[in-house]
Amino acid sequence: MKRVSLKCVVVGSVVDILSTNLAIFPVTILVFIFSGPAAAELAASDPRALMASNLFKALSFTFGTLSSVLGGYVSGRLAKHDHILNGALSSILCMGFGVYALLSGRGSLVVQLALFALTPLLGAVGGYLSARRSKPQ
Repeated sequence: MKRVSLKCVVVGSVVDILSTNLAIFPVTILVFIFSGPAAAELAASDPRALMASNLFKALSFTFGTLSSVLGGYVSGRLAKHDHILNGALSSILCMGFGVYALLSGRGSLVVQLALFALTPLLGAVGGYLSARRSKPQ
């Protein structure tokens, strides 16, 4: 257990979730603007209507994956050891939200299973980038 820095994993997880939400917020507003007033009223009454937009799905996925890499990078950088392991573990909060989405009936099983495999890999990529950056030249 000495290889895992719990504090750094928690910080990386929070960075992942916060950066995802901060990046997706302007995207949500842009989708509302470009969808027109009728779509905005529909989305206000039913938030799942926003997920019908392919643009929103694509941008959410893109920002979510980049945020997972960022969370892994932060986790590995703060830990200063076992960068890849700590980076991969920084995805634990995202995976927890995925389990919650599945249990509450809000998520697609196929998509969530793919994300369960992809998210730790993206965190590990961030940890790898952190390890590469901290190697002496």
